[in-house]
Amino acid sequence: MTRTITDVMEQFLQSMLEKDMEKWIQLWDQDAVFEHPYAPPGFPEKIEGKSAIYDYIKDFPEKIDIVRFTAPAIHQTAKSGYSAVEFECEGTVCETGLPYNQQYISLVNMNEGKIVHYKDYWNPLTVIESFGGRLHTFL
Repeated sequence: MTRTITDVMEQFLQSMLEKDMEKWIQLWDQDAVFEHPYAPPGFPEKIEGKSAIYDYIKDFPEKIDIVRFTAPAIHQTAKSGYSAVEFECEGTVCETGLPYNQQYISLVNMNEGKIVHYKDYWNPLTVIESFGGRLHTFL
């Protein structure tokens, strides 16, 4: 049975809450692309391939302690194959102790139940503020 965008996004967020990045990366296709169009300086704008995405995200739980996500609002598009997904998180940056409360709007394309393209529109100002202006600690 192929997973739906709803199934995948629920598992995506739950894996983040559980800090289980091994489980999280299994949602991705081998040739997936993960984009951050509003990435601040020093952040990658595009990560290509499941292995590279995992290398980028594997230490995320050591950097940001996310304690809550809102339920994702999923908007299906008619012809593009993409879904627009909106959600928010609450957490704390481990190094600074500052709050990390982010709003996300993501365009997600799937094939056979796996993410093939994820375009993540998050607010870079939230990241900069939460890391106390020291973004090198995230990378």
